[in-house]
Order: sequence, then C-alpha cells, then structure tokens
Amino acid sequence: MATPAQDWFLSRKWGVFFHYLEQAQNGEGNFHNTNGSKTDWNSCTRELDVEKIARQLHEVNAGFVGITLTQCSPHLCVPSETLDEIVGYASGNSAASNRDVVADLSDALAKYDIPLFLYFTGDGPMNDPEAMTAFSGDARRINPGDKLVSKELAAKWSAVMRELSLRYGKKVSGWWVDGLYGPIGYDFEMMQQFKDAARAGNPDSLFTANYYGCFDVGTEKMVEIPGGGETIFADFFHHVVKPTPLDDYTSGEVDCLDVYPTQRLVDGAQAFVFSFLGIPEYPAQVYNGWGAPGCKYSPTYLKKYVKQVNDLGGVVMLDACLYRDGHMDADQVEALMALKELL
Repeated sequence: MATPAQDWFLSRKWGVFFHYLEQAQNGEGNFHNTNGSKTDWNSCTRELDVEKIARQLHEVNAGFVGITLTQCSPHLCVPSETLDEIVGYASGNSAASNRDVVADLSDALAKYDIPLFLYFTGDGPMNDPEAMTAFSGDARRINPGDKLVSKELAAKWSAVMRELSLRYGKKVSGWWVDGLYGPIGYDFEMMQQFKDAARAGNPDSLFTANYYGCFDVGTEKMVEIPGGGETIFADFFHHVVKPTPLDDYTSGEVDCLDVYPTQRLVDGAQAFVFSFLGIPEYPAQVYNGWGAPGCKYSPTYLKKYVKQVNDLGGVVMLDACLYRDGHMDADQVEALMALKELL
C-alpha cells in the first residue's frame, strides 16, 4: 500500500530538474549554460534570477522541480557551516556560496505551489583534492571499480546534508541522492545515514538512492551490495533498476524516454523515471545530454510518453537546460508546454 507521501507524489505527475553547478553555469569549455561569463562562484549565484525560474515553471505547469546542491565539488549553491568546519575554510573563503539559492528558490516557488526536491551526492567533493582529503583522508578521485568510499566520508558528507535538511525543513519535499554506489564501497548501513539526514528536517520527505551508478553502462548484471544482497546494476538505456529497501521512489535514471512501469509500486517504491531533454553535443555520447540545450523529443512524443507513464502509475522528472541568469532553453520550454494540461 502506498504511503500518503507517495500518493501526493503521484498526484504531481511530472516535474523539471536543473543541474545548477559551478562547473556548468560558471564553467569553461563545452558547457553551454554560462551565457559567456566566468566569474567567482559568489558572483555567479547572485546573478541567478529565482523569480524567473519560478515563473517559467508555473507557465508550463510543472508539478515539482529538482535542483542540484552540488556534484563532485565543494561548491555548494548554499552556505554550509559544516562544510567550512570540516575542510577548514577561513572566513570569507568558503567554496560554498554566500547566497542561499535553495532558500530563495523555495520562496519563489511557493508563490505557485511548486514543491522542491534537492539533489545531493554520496561520493563527496571528489574532484577537489583538498576537500576530499578533509572528508575522507584520501585525495584520489573515485573511479569505476575503486572502493574508495569510507565510513568517515559517509559520516562527514551526510552531516553536510543533515545541516541543510534541518535548515529547510518542510520547504524540501524530497531528495535524489546520487553516487551511493555499491562498487565504490557503499553498503546499506552507510546509505541509511543519508536517508536519516534527508528526513532530519522533514520526516515526510521522499528519498531515493542512485546506488547503481554509471559503471559498465549498457549492461545489465547482478552485483552484491555489502549488507544488501543482489541488485540489478547499471543499465541506463532501456531499463529502470529496482529500488533499494531504503527508497520511497525508484531512482529511475535512464538515457531515453522509452521505458514504462509495469506497476505503480516496485518493491514498495513509487515508480519514477528520470531523464534529460538536452541533445548531446556529440551524437555518439548519448549520456551527455544532461543540462544541455535543444530538445531531442517533439512536444507530441513528450506529452504521449509522460501521459502513458502517469496512466501506468509512474512519475516523470525531466532534466532541462538552465542558464546562468535563470532562463530555460526555449526549445525545451516549447516541448514542456505540451505537458501543461496533464497536471
């Protein structure tokens, strides 16, 4: 039987997701989201117009929205005393932003009754040697196959998440936690720390752990997660993996919108699909459309797909391109407008 939180989530039908990251909106190279600007992270976060984001989501009638706190980096889009204390950042020199983007965005979304989900990672600030050493005692980057996640990292990094959960309380309706991968050392006891952190501020918040990762992409095989038994592992293309026992909804990450739930609840978790609208810069790199501009689906296909998943008892989240100032990609907005009547 579904929980009240799962029933509420199903009623929201579909939502939009944004990668908002220092390496994207303030990055260099192939990122499209900078509007041609490169500044310090604090200046970048000050430029983000959260009211513009909320208006655009309201115009397409999105049921909810998700946004990253960070990814593989100590550059959070919110302040964090826990991060500063663990890494030892001096006053005014934190990698986290001075502006609390989540608090400001939550207030803007509340005007339109658009719930907020947050993205966090289990693999810590792995691309920053200084921060990674402070969190885990090991500055090496986590690579596929390396079991480098320690209990120390899980405890310290989930403490950052707990601080934020307590800060936002019921302003956050759910969490999507990436990088809780068995192959790099996570077991369910360590994963539980992140679920406890997510629930610290809002006991009703929904939680899912993206535990299978991007290892052996395109395969489907069984691996054993320590303390968790066997689970389906790593097929991003045409299969939504089964949930862990900790999940309120399936992590649902896929490359293509061509998967459909066969039942509403999968081992007790709400059926959920998560994919991107963007067109990869290089067609062969099918996985690199996250956060990218352009829309690889027609409005007609997108509407038909989301409606079918909804009719089968599932929820869909669509990753869209968010630019530095807060405007969304025009082609993607046009496609999302086709979903307006579904909610």
